[in-house]
Amino acid sequence: MVKRLDLILAAGVLILAAVIYIGYMGGAQSGGEAVITVDGAVVYQMPLSQNDSYRVETPEGYNIVEIRDGFADVTEADCRDGVCVEHKRIQKTGETIVCLPHKMVVTIVGGQADDADVVVG
Repeated sequence: MVKRLDLILAAGVLILAAVIYIGYMGGAQSGGEAVITVDGAVVYQMPLSQNDSYRVETPEGYNIVEIRDGFADVTEADCRDGVCVEHKRIQKTGETIVCLPHKMVVTIVGGQADDADVVVG
């Protein structure tokens, strides 16, 4: 039989997890552009404000990255596993889509410009 304190503890843990999740998701800003890198080198930058697509060619194969309605998405790839195509669309600063076989990464950067660019020390 489940004790009453066990139920209270489980409910408390679930509530805490929900608060942390909501805080994390609410704190991320919408990004300004998608940066596509292959093997660490930037190959293309796409503003999230314009619908666009770009075919990324690598020695291992290709990916098609599409910007639509402020989201970045990998819509097509010829890699074996296709994890990058199955990944959800991204739009918040710091989110990424990775295609390991092609060494390609799509990262959301930018967002609201920061007025201060000062180092105090």
